[in-house]
Amino acid sequence: MPKAKGKKLVSVSEDLIAEIAKVSRSGGESVSKFIEDTLRQTVEVRKRGYDLKQVMDCFNVIQAHRVLGGVFVPSPVLDYLTGKVYKENSERLQAKWYESGKWNGKYLKEKFQDPIEAFRYFLEISRWDLNEVEVDRSGGSLKFRCVSTVLTKAGTELLAKFIEGMLEGLGYRTEKVDCLKGMILLHSKR
Repeated sequence: MPKAKGKKLVSVSEDLIAEIAKVSRSGGESVSKFIEDTLRQTVEVRKRGYDLKQVMDCFNVIQAHRVLGGVFVPSPVLDYLTGKVYKENSERLQAKWYESGKWNGKYLKEKFQDPIEAFRYFLEISRWDLNEVEVDRSGGSLKFRCVSTVLTKAGTELLAKFIEGMLEGLGYRTEKVDCLKGMILLHSKR
């Protein structure tokens, strides 16, 4: 015969319980079920090596991506479409990526307390083709480094334009861009 599961009492502030009760009622579930489900999911997140802040950051970035009209597209499809258009009209396509980046930057600036970190995280989770995304904020300047083993030359140049636009939207001026197939090094200042 299986052992009965026991229950434990845990102290939680009244303000938090009131908020939990409100949220759980709006979802049509009991406070106990809401708390148990939330704790179970939290334990699962921790077992996978993450914490709730990382999960919320990811959620916020995905939500911003959706609001900004972003879509997830498999890399081979994007590469194919980009290759077709880039050959005929690279300057116009680069301008589109730049403008899109600028608009995204302005949005992130308003939405996030640390828009640079949000953008770094945005690139990490939304670009399947990036192996590394690093940001260095030393000496009043900003250095972005993106590395990919699979990004095409056209894809690299377009992503560089997007990053340039994004940083301008955040209030930075690009001073130098080094762009090689699969690698972007970009230096900006306020």
